[in-house]
Amino acid sequence: MHLTSHEVKRFYSIWFPLLHYVNQHRKLVPSFPKQRNAGNVSPEIALPLREALWEDDSLREKFIADNPANLSPADLALVDRWKHRVSDDFFIFRHLKKYTIFISAASPAQGYGVLGLTSTIEDITGPSLPIYVKAVLLPFDDRIIYDSLLIPYPILFGGGIRSSLKEAYRDIDEREGIITTLPLAPDTGADRRIRVGKSNKKVLTAFQKALGKFGLSPKMVQEHTSNLAKFADEFLIKQAPARLLLELTWRDIEAYQEWHTGNVNVVSFKRFVWFMRDTGRMDWDEAERLLVMLKSK
Repeated sequence: MHLTSHEVKRFYSIWFPLLHYVNQHRKLVPSFPKQRNAGNVSPEIALPLREALWEDDSLREKFIADNPANLSPADLALVDRWKHRVSDDFFIFRHLKKYTIFISAASPAQGYGVLGLTSTIEDITGPSLPIYVKAVLLPFDDRIIYDSLLIPYPILFGGGIRSSLKEAYRDIDEREGIITTLPLAPDTGADRRIRVGKSNKKVLTAFQKALGKFGLSPKMVQEHTSNLAKFADEFLIKQAPARLLLELTWRDIEAYQEWHTGNVNVVSFKRFVWFMRDTGRMDWDEAERLLVMLKSK
């Protein structure tokens, strides 16, 4: 997926005047055109201007105040929102129809759904993934784009890194999901409960599949899954703040036993902890401690 021709024109009608403005103030390259149609510009010329721009927000703020390109209020507001940009090293992990998934190298890793500009990112990078790049992600209305420059690192990835990225992607997808707008919305109140509900549903689906592969009868699979679903929907999500199944602790189980009327099926929790441990969703030592506590019940 990439921007429409109208959106591309809008982006570059902002981007070229902005870099031209930076060069006027910093004199980093011999010249830089005010408009895109004034001629092709190599990445080597644009790069030092782009680096200067993102290193000093006062340049962007002065551009908004001076408005040398006579941009519309909507376009100036868009430039103002670029203060919410994300600059990082990223793994370009997967191409989807809606966007390309970028996984940040920072910890904790986050996943972003990024659109191409004049063409899809796959057209630019090729289908062979992952690729490690330096990039700046920008809000563009209700989507995320990059600032026209992707700087690749010449790195080849072995099976270990690929496996780690798959696990990171799964963790991102199950916890907060792929980020598709900037800035991030506050993770509080109703918004958090919605996110936690989606996360718990994904984890329970994986738990149910794992139980089936383990050889349990459909009746037992349904029983254990339902027990954890009730725990998540009736107890965890009503905590302040709402809690994820992925964040399960012994205190959660104890508090649930005190709150719940009737017996709590400890076996269901044991199977869930085994699932979390064996799939890397929970630290192995933490899971073992939790299992010891559950066995004492």
